[in-house]
Amino acid sequence: MTQSTASFGIEAAGPLIYDPVDPECQANPVPYYKALLAGAPIQTERGMPVTLVGRYRHAVEVLRDHKRFSSVVPDVRGAERYPLFGAQNFTFTDPPVHTRLRRLVAASFAPRKIEAQQAQIRASLDQLYAELERQGEIEFVSAFANRLPMMTVGRMLEWPERDFDFLRGLILYLFEQAKVKPGSPMPPEVLREFAAQRQYFSRVIEQRRRNPGQDLISGIIAAHDGKGALDSEEMLGLITTVVLGGVPTTAELLTFMVYEMLNDPRQRRMLVERPELAESAVEEVLRCDPPVTMTPRFALTRTEVAGVRIAPGSAVWVVMGAANRDPDQFANPDMLDITRSPNDHLAFGEGIHHCIGAPTARLQGRLVAATIFRRFPRMRIAPGFVPSYRGTAMSRSMAELRLQLS
Repeated sequence: MTQSTASFGIEAAGPLIYDPVDPECQANPVPYYKALLAGAPIQTERGMPVTLVGRYRHAVEVLRDHKRFSSVVPDVRGAERYPLFGAQNFTFTDPPVHTRLRRLVAASFAPRKIEAQQAQIRASLDQLYAELERQGEIEFVSAFANRLPMMTVGRMLEWPERDFDFLRGLILYLFEQAKVKPGSPMPPEVLREFAAQRQYFSRVIEQRRRNPGQDLISGIIAAHDGKGALDSEEMLGLITTVVLGGVPTTAELLTFMVYEMLNDPRQRRMLVERPELAESAVEEVLRCDPPVTMTPRFALTRTEVAGVRIAPGSAVWVVMGAANRDPDQFANPDMLDITRSPNDHLAFGEGIHHCIGAPTARLQGRLVAATIFRRFPRMRIAPGFVPSYRGTAMSRSMAELRLQLS
């Protein structure tokens, strides 16, 4: 599940025009999704033309057609991007560059590799659960949801836990740069942090070149594609893809899952009594509350979607959050149903850019869903807690989740 290094915004006249960075839309996007599902794609403009695509079949059409709809952010006003470390995140590339870069990390996400992670994730869960048991009330996002995927990705990278702050710095950078309006300069403190991170990660990469191990970074360094090993810029870009795609989005999945289950005692009880539903529970939470709610594409030629004409070079926003609630695809789409099957949601995207880290995120979600409510049978939302939300143009997350455990 990879997040953008781009800043997007939208302004439009009229009610309920989807604006992912608007606080009201972040708090409750469902009415905005319904507006997108009411008819043809909606067109608006902010710096450049934007077409909002919400219907499931139209979203799939765009996401699967990289020959008409590019993932490369064009260098035009209204679509400014701030690539981490000066290296392009491979999520925002097209073939053949995308094909080459994705192939170099694919081995680290092969089924046998994911299966081998189970014991490590279970060990991390035991550690985190033991810590939670010593507390009566917690803030779940910081105490658990952020930490499990950080530990998982940290082990994949063979990153010392004492240096996890550098990984957290990458994530903080994502949110800070996402606040910058297109065309505006980056704040000096963000640029200073950016430079410090670049220096640190460059040093780590050089260390792995000299002394390779069995970690993901060493594996990427050793990878060849007929043109030689990756250069340092590409390596930096791939590391940021793994970190940004593997930590905050999985944390958001875990947070939404716990919050939804605690708000629906019937579904929670069913999950406790039937732990085999853990897998489908994760899929249903991903459908209802996808951490990545929108992904941009850019028209390569004059084209159309559902009869709506789209100018070349203009943006197409595929709103997966809306597509996941399309009544033409999902029965009772606004109902959380952990027994739902089939459940072909778009939370991980579609086509060549389908999230490469999806199996790892699903594994963590499944293991948590199968164990956390049994381990903490009295877990409940703290009295008086009122949720608040944050995110970027592409993501949505809960700022905190206060729980009582005993």
